[in-house]
Amino acid sequence: MNAVVGPDSEYPRIHPVPPSSDNPSPDCLSIAFDGDYRLHVSPHILRNVGRVLGQLGWSAEAIGDYLALISDVVDASGGAVTDPPKAAHSSRDHEDNLILDVVAATDADLLVSDDTDLTSLSPWRGVPIVRPHQFVQMVVRERRHSI
Repeated sequence: MNAVVGPDSEYPRIHPVPPSSDNPSPDCLSIAFDGDYRLHVSPHILRNVGRVLGQLGWSAEAIGDYLALISDVVDASGGAVTDPPKAAHSSRDHEDNLILDVVAATDADLLVSDDTDLTSLSPWRGVPIVRPHQFVQMVVRERRHSI
């Protein structure tokens, strides 16, 4: 089948495919790329992603490519890379407070994290903090009900 579909077209209606990898973290990026949710990150978050990938043995080139991918997803989702003021003091972990600063500065509706210290704060100032697999399950359920 061949079709040319404009941005306002309803035909053929193609629903987003549910994320299906065995790793929910990249699935979360895929969901943000679909544009249903805005992804906001900070330079601090990007540095930490790069640091962790380096510890896992990734090459500098692969790390750079992955960070560029994250930045592309941020742009595609309508989110932003933001360097918020340091205001959160809810966690005993300074690094976690820097992430909470992003939540506060972007007026986020949800934080997705696999960090136990962060998830233990849920809801933080009314913002749910869920693990990646929970977020993926929530989106898959939501998409099934919207079809």
